[in-house]
Amino acid sequence: MKSKEVALVLSSGGARGLAHIGAIEALLGNGFTIKSIAGTSMGALVGGVYACGNLPAFKEFFTNLGKMDVIRLMDLAINKQGIIKGERVFTEMKRFVADINIEELSIPYTAIAADLTNHREVIFSHGCLIDAIRASAAVPNVLHPFIHEQSLLVDGGIVNPLPLNRVHISPGDLLVAVNVNAPRGSVLPDNKPTEKRSYNKLRSVVNEKWNNLTVGKPKRTLKTGFFDIMSGSLEMMQYRLTEHALSIQQPDVLVNIPVNSADMFEFYKAVELIKLGYDSMESQLKNHSNHIVPAQNMVEEWYL
Repeated sequence: MKSKEVALVLSSGGARGLAHIGAIEALLGNGFTIKSIAGTSMGALVGGVYACGNLPAFKEFFTNLGKMDVIRLMDLAINKQGIIKGERVFTEMKRFVADINIEELSIPYTAIAADLTNHREVIFSHGCLIDAIRASAAVPNVLHPFIHEQSLLVDGGIVNPLPLNRVHISPGDLLVAVNVNAPRGSVLPDNKPTEKRSYNKLRSVVNEKWNNLTVGKPKRTLKTGFFDIMSGSLEMMQYRLTEHALSIQQPDVLVNIPVNSADMFEFYKAVELIKLGYDSMESQLKNHSNHIVPAQNMVEEWYL
């Protein structure tokens, strides 16, 4: 691998997107220079924070979050727009995302959102950075949509979870992608059972309130509750969209993080996820040090 300049693509994936932090650290630690970034949802957030030069403080924030901190940030508001307002978490994120326009960043940056009003993909490559991230990360039915110029914008993962076709690539750049929606693999060890219990308790509260908003019986249980249906649907959709993206454009380096590494809101796994991202990138860089290996297909199919 001769080039040390990278066009980096970071996928959507909720808490799993914390693995992007470790992946970036591994790239920098191996002497690579990130020349441009495109990201969707959590990938847009991590990429934006990096482009602002605040990744170390961002990492420290998440690795020090306690169970009550995560619950506080969730800002529950269960209604037809979503279950989380988003004001609290994005108020916190403003500590790490500069109040600037995208075109003022030191490297080209792109965030992806979906426009529900006009049924189109929205590509933020200029304008307010925090607004672009807020729109890109608005998970449908979870976070309230972002209203922009009379359009309802939601998480870009429903149209382009791994935006390989939206990153700025200069001649000689390596195209490097980190996909945290890869097929299921080994589950990370749960080193914080107390936080896990609190997370499950919160899931139960949300599921119960959601059940009360729905009509008909029997009521849904935890196993078939809001989080499970929503996350499972997003997983399947993102599998297929990512598979399609990879069939069109192969990155030079592809890091795959299993989708079951963490649930959408398991931010208490920050330390483990960051390490997983770092180790996975290190492994891929080692494998590609002498030659480029084409990325493999993402998704297996089952016939019943």
